[in-house]
Amino acid sequence: MNKQEFIEGLRRSLSSLNDYTFVNDTISYYENYIESQIRMGKTEEEVMAQLGDPRLIAKSIKATHVSEEDAEDQEFNQERYGEAQHFPKTTFSFNGKEIRMPSWLLKTISIIILVVVFWLVFTVLRWLSPFIMMAVVAYVLYKTFFGKY
Repeated sequence: MNKQEFIEGLRRSLSSLNDYTFVNDTISYYENYIESQIRMGKTEEEVMAQLGDPRLIAKSIKATHVSEEDAEDQEFNQERYGEAQHFPKTTFSFNGKEIRMPSWLLKTISIIILVVVFWLVFTVLRWLSPFIMMAVVAYVLYKTFFGKY
């Protein structure tokens, strides 16, 4: 494997990260590292053998990568609760913008919306029930006297 193949493999393996600045910085780091090792007298093949498989490197980078937002959240939690806590976040897109919120907040908002919808449906049905009953009675009377069975 040569330098170009290594860099492309690393870039492909890191492409699932949404932090493009981090990915580009990581790629630049490895490009500079390879160049510095070659300047120190190693061959490109030796450097590639020393580094190993770019997919494994990317896997360990992804496992240890913490985005800036997660780091800020952990820092806030550590200040507030005395220890770092990880709250799972849900990410979704709305009007082309990425929205991240804790899962518990999304569940709470969903339950509130569901309760409001049920309340509206039952309130509307309560107001409409006399009219619905009159329509059913009118339909049965019409079918009884004017409709053919």
